[in-house]
Amino acid sequence: MKPRLDMFVFADALGWEQVQKRDYLKSLLPNRNRCETLFGYSSTCDPTILTGCLPYEHGHFSFFVKAQSESPFEDFKALAWLPDRIAAHHRVRNRISRWYAQKLNYTGYFQLYSVPFSKLPYLDYTEKQDIYEKGGIIGGQPTIFESWEDSAKVWCRSDWRLGDTANIDHARSEIEAGKVELLYLFTAHLDAVMHRYGTNDPAVDAAFDDFAKKLTMLADIASRHYKEVRIHLFSDHGMSDVSSKSDMMLRWNRQPWRYGRDYTAVWDSTMARFWFHNDRTRIEALQWLTQQPDGQLLTDEQLEAWGCLFPDRLYGEYFYLLPAGSLFVPSFLNQRHVPGMHGYDPSHPDCAACWLTNCETLPVRSLPDIFSVMKESCA
Repeated sequence: MKPRLDMFVFADALGWEQVQKRDYLKSLLPNRNRCETLFGYSSTCDPTILTGCLPYEHGHFSFFVKAQSESPFEDFKALAWLPDRIAAHHRVRNRISRWYAQKLNYTGYFQLYSVPFSKLPYLDYTEKQDIYEKGGIIGGQPTIFESWEDSAKVWCRSDWRLGDTANIDHARSEIEAGKVELLYLFTAHLDAVMHRYGTNDPAVDAAFDDFAKKLTMLADIASRHYKEVRIHLFSDHGMSDVSSKSDMMLRWNRQPWRYGRDYTAVWDSTMARFWFHNDRTRIEALQWLTQQPDGQLLTDEQLEAWGCLFPDRLYGEYFYLLPAGSLFVPSFLNQRHVPGMHGYDPSHPDCAACWLTNCETLPVRSLPDIFSVMKESCA
């Protein structure tokens, strides 16, 4: 029997508000607190969890950016004529995304979402390499798994490409074997079900209950194979119910500025990011943006405070952010209403992540602190 198992369980979108409302897993994980998240999406938060670094340091924020030279999506110029009802269909997108990832030899998470084919030739993609593997972080920082690999302890982690059932089954088999000492379990079902239904639907309640039962099951099995079992459950961000929609992208497209000639933009679900190619467009567009009631232009001071002011403006010269509960419809990521979303002002209560554990650890007040606990576990 091994003396100790440290189990780190990542639950995408398990926000502090949902933990508090549901009194979630309090008997199993009594030590708990709010964990401050970051501005952005999982593509921003997850590299911070894995490295302990802020976005401007590790280089990750969002997936699509303005191409600095030749775009990897030049081929899509030939498909720009396709109507959106065909080009934006999720099945078409998923198949093309899988094929293109293989063609470009991308090993990271890759999805074309609803980016118009006519816009793709002006864009580049950032997560080309698997951030969970050595060399996958843009800034070059080592991940926690490299620290675990250098330690004398036996460790394992989930495959983020697989579903929760497969990853939980894998964790169970590793625990039952009784050899692993460090375990990283990746789960994403809570995020998916809250995107689909919002935070209060019976289907969401069922997903929370099912996950609690499975985690309790893993804890019970571990207690029979290890003298001490330390369980740490955490997330990258929370989730807001979407109560309003913004058609700002449609209104923007009716303005005289031409994509690729006057500007480049990426319309994420909750923010729009712009690069302007001439001063006239910049002046006119900024004036137009400040007059829109949908959200707000972010200042460099805000971005710097959130750790997202990139010196090279890789992710945008200007950011326009919607308030919590609002959604761009359409956008480059979705064509229709989505009941649950994240990616707002990180100080909003709905956005906060969580840190739940059954033992005393180093303080975890924000996402970078999680790395410190994971690194200490392999000492």
